[in-house]
Amino acid sequence: LRATRWCRWVLADGDRPCGRVAAFAPAARPEVGYFGFFECPDDAGIARALLGAAEAWLAGLGRREVYGPVAVTPRDRIGLLIEGFERPALLFTPYNPPYYARLLESAGYTPAHYLRAYGWQPGYRDDRGVVPLAERVAARAAVRVRTLDPARLGEETRLVVQLVNQTLAGAWHFEPISESEAARLAALLGPVLDPSIALVAEDHEGPCAVFLAIPDVWWLWRRAGGALWPFGWARLLQWRRRIPQARVMALGALPRARRTGTVAQLIGRLDQAGRARGYRYGELSQVYEDNHAMRRVLDRMRLPVVRRYAVYARRLEA
Repeated sequence: LRATRWCRWVLADGDRPCGRVAAFAPAARPEVGYFGFFECPDDAGIARALLGAAEAWLAGLGRREVYGPVAVTPRDRIGLLIEGFERPALLFTPYNPPYYARLLESAGYTPAHYLRAYGWQPGYRDDRGVVPLAERVAARAAVRVRTLDPARLGEETRLVVQLVNQTLAGAWHFEPISESEAARLAALLGPVLDPSIALVAEDHEGPCAVFLAIPDVWWLWRRAGGALWPFGWARLLQWRRRIPQARVMALGALPRARRTGTVAQLIGRLDQAGRARGYRYGELSQVYEDNHAMRRVLDRMRLPVVRRYAVYARRLEA
């Protein structure tokens, strides 16, 4: 982001790199800095050296608090994985060795915010009947759900970004998505977009909620063994329509749609589409622990929490 200053460091043992970190100083919050892209062996001394470099740079810019791991901004890749190491990470979500939490705590960091991921599998059942009730409530409120139109991807992306910016305006350190970022995201995800799991809800005033799920492109990378040459790229093209899992990247409802059953209706629609399209696993992430309205719906539907994340913080001296 142009409004964010940044710096990167690599720690080397002779000619061998053994760790890295980056620091970000957002213009919108002159007292705050972030660290991210943290990679380190299980060595507290190396961790302190890397984090100390980031902290000194941020303190030199007048920053008094540092949070992390955060990749550029909190609406990008955020948090340290602290529970749920059994599965590989899904698209644009953090993954790290379990010992990272101990390294950060040994460097003076404490957890400041928690996030969670909810899981979905084809065997999921809405035992409490939340979705049928939500559909009846939404019908009375004249809410209809439609899929995104790939033929109008640019226009649809701008609509999704507008809804995300409005619904997440009160989230911790959220920075609105710009039009240029939206265009880059559309170009990146357009080739693998599955419209059946990318949903928009509309009422009498217009679009009021969004539920954007994306096939997990990282599964393709793992399936190809991380190698694109000489035949990896061909395998990716062959498998890209058969990705068996997806990540919900955005789920939000405007205030007028939050008590109309719209969110549960969207989740029910996604469940139907996921089964029909042959998906075997999905994650809704990342949901802040203090997002009680969203958690209330997801917990009532008994979707399991499959991962937990923490954002760590430390005060900086002048």
